[in-house]
Amino acid sequence: MDPKERRSSTRKPIKLAAQLDLGNGQTLPCQIADFCAEGLFVRYSGDTSRKLDQLLQNKSAKDLRVRFRSTDGRKLHELHVDVRRRIDGAMGVSFTRPNTEAINAMLAQVGANRDQGRVSLKAPSDRIQFVLHQAAKAVIQFIEPLMDTALVEMVSSLKEAAQKAGNNQQANELMDASGQLEARQRIIWHQMAKSLESPLKPAPRGAPGAELSVVDKGEFEDWLTLRVMVTKADTQYRGDLLQLKLRLDKLGVSNATGHHNPLGPALVCEAFHAGLSQLKASRDVEKICLRVFDRVVLKNLEPMYQELNNILIRHGVLPDLDLSKYLSEQTPLKPEAKAETKSQAQPEAKAVSSAGPADSPGAAASARAAGQEGQAAQPRESAFRKRFPGHRSSAEFRGYSSAAQTAFATVRSLLGTLSSSRIARGDPEPVAFEPGARELSAGEFHKQLQQMQVETVPAEAGTTLKERVIERVKESGRHALGEEQQATVDVVDRFFSSVVESPKLSEYARERMRALEVPVLKVVMRDPEFFEDRDSPVRGVMDRLAQLGVKGGRINPVVQRRIDELIQRISADFEQDTGVFDSAVGELDMLIDRQNLVYRRNVERVTAAAEGAQKVAESKQAVTRVLDQKLGGRSVPRAVMSLLDGGWRDLLSLTWIRQGEESPLWQDYLSVIDSLMTFAEDPQSNINLPELLRVIQDGLSSISSNHMPSSQIRDELKQFLVRGPAHPVEMVEMPLSRSKETSEKTLSEREQRSLQRWVNRAQQLRTGDWMRDQDKPDDPQYIRLVWVARGFSRFVFVNHQGMRVVELELEALAQQMRKGVIVPDSQYERPLVDESIDRMVKKVYDQLSWASTHDDLTGLLGRREFERMLEQQLVIREDERALVRLDLRQFRLLNDTAGYQAGDQALKQVADILRSHVGDGMPLARLSGNEFALMLPAENALEGARGIVDAIEKTEFKFDTGIYHLSASAGLAAELPGLADAERWLKASEEAMKSAKKRGHGKVIEYSLDAHDQARQDQIAAKVASLGDLNEERMLLRCQKMIPLHADTIMSPQYEILISMYDDTGNLITGKDFVRMAERYDRMQAVDRWVVGHVLDWLRDKAPDPAHMGGICINLSGHSLNDQSLMEFIYDKLSQKDAPIERLWFEITEASAINDLQSISEFVEEMKELGCRFCLGDFGTGPTSFQFLRSLPVDLIKLDSAFTRELDKSETDRAMVKSMIDMAHYMKREVIASQVETRTVLDTLTGLGADYAQGFVIEKPRLLSSLD
Repeated sequence: MDPKERRSSTRKPIKLAAQLDLGNGQTLPCQIADFCAEGLFVRYSGDTSRKLDQLLQNKSAKDLRVRFRSTDGRKLHELHVDVRRRIDGAMGVSFTRPNTEAINAMLAQVGANRDQGRVSLKAPSDRIQFVLHQAAKAVIQFIEPLMDTALVEMVSSLKEAAQKAGNNQQANELMDASGQLEARQRIIWHQMAKSLESPLKPAPRGAPGAELSVVDKGEFEDWLTLRVMVTKADTQYRGDLLQLKLRLDKLGVSNATGHHNPLGPALVCEAFHAGLSQLKASRDVEKICLRVFDRVVLKNLEPMYQELNNILIRHGVLPDLDLSKYLSEQTPLKPEAKAETKSQAQPEAKAVSSAGPADSPGAAASARAAGQEGQAAQPRESAFRKRFPGHRSSAEFRGYSSAAQTAFATVRSLLGTLSSSRIARGDPEPVAFEPGARELSAGEFHKQLQQMQVETVPAEAGTTLKERVIERVKESGRHALGEEQQATVDVVDRFFSSVVESPKLSEYARERMRALEVPVLKVVMRDPEFFEDRDSPVRGVMDRLAQLGVKGGRINPVVQRRIDELIQRISADFEQDTGVFDSAVGELDMLIDRQNLVYRRNVERVTAAAEGAQKVAESKQAVTRVLDQKLGGRSVPRAVMSLLDGGWRDLLSLTWIRQGEESPLWQDYLSVIDSLMTFAEDPQSNINLPELLRVIQDGLSSISSNHMPSSQIRDELKQFLVRGPAHPVEMVEMPLSRSKETSEKTLSEREQRSLQRWVNRAQQLRTGDWMRDQDKPDDPQYIRLVWVARGFSRFVFVNHQGMRVVELELEALAQQMRKGVIVPDSQYERPLVDESIDRMVKKVYDQLSWASTHDDLTGLLGRREFERMLEQQLVIREDERALVRLDLRQFRLLNDTAGYQAGDQALKQVADILRSHVGDGMPLARLSGNEFALMLPAENALEGARGIVDAIEKTEFKFDTGIYHLSASAGLAAELPGLADAERWLKASEEAMKSAKKRGHGKVIEYSLDAHDQARQDQIAAKVASLGDLNEERMLLRCQKMIPLHADTIMSPQYEILISMYDDTGNLITGKDFVRMAERYDRMQAVDRWVVGHVLDWLRDKAPDPAHMGGICINLSGHSLNDQSLMEFIYDKLSQKDAPIERLWFEITEASAINDLQSISEFVEEMKELGCRFCLGDFGTGPTSFQFLRSLPVDLIKLDSAFTRELDKSETDRAMVKSMIDMAHYMKREVIASQVETRTVLDTLTGLGADYAQGFVIEKPRLLSSLD
């Protein structure tokens, strides 16, 4: 040990962002530079050093603590320390209290347990791990200055390439890439450094192209390029690398990537590619960057490898290695060894073919050369993401947020919950097998499936997999399936129902998918992990079949026969070994390569034609522009007009395309116009008429089919040029061309503003984006953007064959997008299996949701779902509606005399009457036994309610015991300001209904506020409508605590901000009344802006220590988020240097009021990049909740409080809460339960898996200032 070393334990270097807590409420940023079992070495900035000097001199820092977060951000670790020594900008501290968990967390960050950005293997021992970290640190220190130079040169090279680009699209792409690269150099280096820190890599998950797309082959070529670069570098530094490998072998260090040397050129190349992937650049951009990287970095690594050897020598690893002896002992391989090597290389060839074969024999030879020196180098899927312009992070979020990691368990759980809810309601479960039947063993069931597998199921049979399996088991004797077997069959059956429902599949592909039902069932019976195994060849076959059989595509008969043969082979040969699927994957890849080749050739033709058309259009614009300058608005000789119209204008256009506007020929042809105009004004001017006529003659003949100008042009020019003084020139007016800007003014200013948002969105599209053309809603067409004109003036789309199908100008595209005719589809390229799993989960959840929100007898909404829809109406307020509450009269007489079954039948008839009188989209519910509620448009609600009552009274209810007549009483409540929530609105309608019942049968009464309530509501409305400076108002900020329910939550205890205010008389306006009124008078944006600013100031200046108070949650309503300026205000506030963003997060309430979900999703993504979290509030049942959960990249959901109030009493509520928790966890969101009022409910929520709870049982709301 170094005699200067003061610690008895080995230091471990680390770069870990942390905070110094001085024990007085003040925290300072720092970085943990290394650590051991006894203490830390901490670095910090000069500013922090000065503040620390003052505090330590004043001895105001009594309890010094160092805090840092775990790699996933879920856990905040805290270490109590004491200062041992200080130097400028750093200090050494010792631990005063043990904290094993924090030490293990740091070890995890420098050892084996990397997060997904630092995937690595564990070294054989801590000592070797430490040596490797020293080596990795040396690599980073050496590479960083080289990369600084390389990145600058890459920017310059991209700009130079843009100047030389063959077309505008490519030039724009290269210039955009240079700008992005210049702006994100530090991000790229940061990502690269993270990869370099972990030289030990695990085996790659799959080959490039494992996720299917039309550019799979390009990804393989990218990998091949990188692999050849690695091979060349391996050869260049062979001597140093051989020494390094022998020394690493001595330590027992190796990785699983297929590369010989964990610290070799492959580490540097793949780290750079991982960093470059942040740009999501095209292959052309990557090629330029890779060339610069090869020249500037890879060609200059010799000193680094010498230093790495020296590090190992200093640690005593083979210090006397005799490399020349080792090299001299190497002999050529014997024939037997060559044969063995060849046999080992076969898996490599197989892996390469699955990624897509090379384009040519030369490429294949390069691939063989790249792998000839050792193990087959397997492509790394994680380092080779899709490369196609326009692939954005917000599209990635909506495509892959719910990877099928727990799909099987989630569906099983949801189905179990659905079954439990049916039993709780008294519905019997359907029995598939007769009682007492013997359950088949796994082997017996496998035999039954094997027989089914070889049978051909007619397409017109219409039976599901589940029905066929049950029928087969019954036919085999008095047999049955076990519970687990039935559940698995059910899941696989639902999965295939989702597969064939994919709108992307052709009918041919659907039939072939059905042929795989039994083989997939056999796979899942043996291994339920099929749904999680992204590398499964079975999934690979299905995904590839989907790509070949895409709807709108065209499969030629040869390919069809080949696919049919593969399906037949699987049906005949598959028993348990999935090798038949492996071979099918390779053959399908070959078919896909052919398909992609045709696609690319067609796209090249389309883009070439579009480029040509753009050049023609630009040339015409240039000609029009120059003619406007010379002739526009002037009187021109008719001969000049005839010359222009007779071909001179076309000649100018052609010359502009071929020669350019700087060419002498272009200037010569323009000078003809100038000379003719000069001659018209002054016949005595000095003009060389013979030369002028020769130029005209040659020019017109060059574009004329008979090489001669027309006789009319010749005659008019002759009369014009040889006219006498007595013959004046015939003049005509040359009008100015009408510009596009002038035509755009025909749109109203309001229309232009409305369209601008969609214009901006259209301009954000990039080549490669898939769109859904819904011109025919029942049969949508999928189209792909392949070409964008300069200035975004025109967009060209192709179909799956690469044939042009849609071409639109910018404004027309914006109009179509606004109408919802053309819609971006970021999910289109998602693998079929993943998409189908998500659809299956959603369908099961929707089924459970419907069962829990609808009345079993009538099929109408239940009370709670109706209340939710009332709340939604109050939030959105798209149109005025009235609530009608209706009570059936004389129903008890019918029920008592005709029986309960007749009563049920009568209720169904009444439900049908109500449906016939209530418009589509209007909620209709059965609230209780004979009580119904519905909504009607406010303008004719009274007439509508009377019409419903009349229809009920006119209906005859016929039963065996006689004919019965019913009547009804109805109460109507309009949407009044005082009815701020669903509960009050329902209560108002109930009061009106009771008044109607007192008046007698068939009456309809309208609700009205009494004088006191009306005065109170007027007072609140006046106060909110006249809100001025909120700092001068009597605003009241309170908070309520929420706590984690288990140890693995992301957050510690938190507080939610609750807002209310006092009116001018000192009466408190409740939070709900205040928010509803603020939304009604468009004051909510100002309120939310004030709350965000106020809470940020409080967190920065007054908030207690984070150890005693976690974070603060602020509610943002959907109304507020429609205000772009509010979002900009929040982003600016939280982007400031001292913003305590790690302690602030937001709950999105009333999401149904959001107008532009995509913009809000992008805003949430931007805020999350700053470190902010988001929660989706009021999460409940129905498709809208699921849609918001899929569309918004939130971290948490908060359950609608309606589900938690009686959770301990309602089996249905427990079933729904369980399903919502399962769904949220499946989609990687945490769950908050609100309004938890009793300990029993809290315990139930904990048992169901909720992550956080909030309510009176935990803590009542308190003033925010009480936390100071």
